[in-house]
Amino acid sequence: MKNSDRLDRRLICAKLSLSFRKRDVMSMPNVDQVVPTRTVLIFAFPGAQIIDIAGPAQVFTTANDEGATPRYDVRLIAVNPGNVVTASGLSLLATEVPSNGEFDTLVVPGGPGVHSLKDDVLTRATLQDLSRRARRVCSVCTGAFLLASTGILDGRTAVTHWRSCERLSKEFPAVKVDPLPLFTNDGSIWTTAGVTAGIDLMLKLVQLDQDSTLAIKVARRLVVYMRRAGGQKQYSEPLSLQTLGSPLYERLSRRIASDPTAPWTVDKMAQVAGQSLRTFHRRFRQTTGNSPADAVEKVRCELAYSLLQTTELSLAQIAGRTGLGSQSSFRRAMYRQFGVSPTELRKRFSA
Repeated sequence: MKNSDRLDRRLICAKLSLSFRKRDVMSMPNVDQVVPTRTVLIFAFPGAQIIDIAGPAQVFTTANDEGATPRYDVRLIAVNPGNVVTASGLSLLATEVPSNGEFDTLVVPGGPGVHSLKDDVLTRATLQDLSRRARRVCSVCTGAFLLASTGILDGRTAVTHWRSCERLSKEFPAVKVDPLPLFTNDGSIWTTAGVTAGIDLMLKLVQLDQDSTLAIKVARRLVVYMRRAGGQKQYSEPLSLQTLGSPLYERLSRRIASDPTAPWTVDKMAQVAGQSLRTFHRRFRQTTGNSPADAVEKVRCELAYSLLQTTELSLAQIAGRTGLGSQSSFRRAMYRQFGVSPTELRKRFSA
């Protein structure tokens, strides 16, 4: 046999061997298909607040983009699948509620629609069933009303939007309503304060499921601050000064914010408000629930909070620019208003 014939036969055998190997590889099961996932079911309903749905969904989806292992399988479900009209008028396409099987996380959003649904028998039964099958259950904002209607919040600590805490407490007296924190955890149940607090909670869950590094990556991608602590107060006190009572005090709050380092004495505040000193003392506290000195501190601390988030100014520089005085005075004031020191806040924001 010629050498060229031997070479041709060897080449043919090599090609056949390679072909069989490719076929064997192609016939092997796809390992990626059996990798477990964390199923997140978001419960949609007419009148839900869209950010309570989109915010949590985006946190988990971005976590996937950043390499979450296991990945999150996020699904929007509804008692009546199909188009669900949210409170903003935008429609979302929801799938049917899975009839069986355990899953990782149930997220119940808030919105004006909760109040017409909390007495709906089918909704209550569906949420009770889903809650039993979920590893953890979360409500966002006024979604706590739907959870409370099922009885699973009885005897547990919960929070909702600060404007609805009193109503939640009155309608469901068995629930221990704490109006202050951004989110609470009681066993397998998590509840959050208003609107964007849902994002804070989901970042916390990603941190627990994965690690702090991945949660920080998600926060950076979403351009949010990592992490507002669950025990941090849920609303801005200076904002409450602007929204409670007389427009006179709204203007005063804005004046203080525009010139926080000024010596805001009670006399000066009364003058800006156009009231006598005696009238100002009485009416300001009645209207805002704060003393004049407390109000000035609240506005200054809110400005300092913003500077901690958005600048690299030193603590001494921030204290000086906001009229909070020395660093020790700054630290005490921030702890009074937010329950967190400026150093700790800066660590969270810079992480």
